[in-house]
Amino acid sequence: MKKPAARQLPALVLATVLGSLALAASAAPLSFLNQTITASVPAKDVPALRKAVGDVLNNAADKSTTQWTSSHGPRHRQVQMALTPLQTSQTQKADTCRLLNVEASRPNGKLKEEWQFWFCKQPNGTWKASAQ
Repeated sequence: MKKPAARQLPALVLATVLGSLALAASAAPLSFLNQTITASVPAKDVPALRKAVGDVLNNAADKSTTQWTSSHGPRHRQVQMALTPLQTSQTQKADTCRLLNVEASRPNGKLKEEWQFWFCKQPNGTWKASAQ
């Protein structure tokens, strides 16, 4: 399933933030990713976001939405996310993979981004971003 590159960039940022995706070294600097909402999750909130994504991937029914909001930093800089697993599939390479839709925004709702990415469950029980 090929997705537009623009929708994949925030997904890669989140996957990096979550520590679930190793990005290959690139000659081009990736500093432009710093301007995304997803990349602005406060470091103190990363463990809570990681847990929320894991809980959604492990327990939420397809098409059910779980809300998550960062709790550190000023209110106008908070990151709000709607986490919705859209599809669950079984593959030969991985037991279970889930397509996760994320809508990230700021409290004022003026700045929003949305992306979708596949996460596959690993033998040790963790989830890893995947192209499936």
